[in-house]
Amino acid sequence: MKQSRTDKLTYIALLTAMSTLLVAFPRFPSPYGGIIHLGDVAIYITAIFFGPLAGAFVGGVGHSIANIIFGPQMFAPFTLVIKAIMGLIVGLIAYRQTKESLRIWIAFLCSLSILLVGYFFASTWLFGADRLEMAPVPLSFAISNSIQWITSIGVTLALLPIVKKILGGREL
Repeated sequence: MKQSRTDKLTYIALLTAMSTLLVAFPRFPSPYGGIIHLGDVAIYITAIFFGPLAGAFVGGVGHSIANIIFGPQMFAPFTLVIKAIMGLIVGLIAYRQTKESLRIWIAFLCSLSILLVGYFFASTWLFGADRLEMAPVPLSFAISNSIQWITSIGVTLALLPIVKKILGGREL
């Protein structure tokens, strides 16, 4: 049974709200700078089950809204772009790959690259790598982003069969 357009939009809206909430709760400050959260799980699930555009929307909008509401606000514009690209790329590579496969792992590794490079440039832009006392900041964010990525991948892989069952194998 094919989903209606309204069903898809409803799922995407709910996943966007879930993405925002998962960035905020649970949220753990990292000793390396930044925060560790599960918001990327919503991006991965959306991109895999609903495609690249939905993944980009949920990632960019959901995460940047979380930055605006819960902080750090200065990262919101960067987050909009970085997380949207993550969702888009994961969706392009892994759309409808509902079992752990090589394509899913390639998509996850691409998302890690986007996450690390994107936030390296964002933190360099914001904090200035030219000032010696701030130079370690962009690299320290890479550690907390990597921890967040590993956690999100584990939760996503655990949820894939559950979400597939909830959706009943319907074509989305």
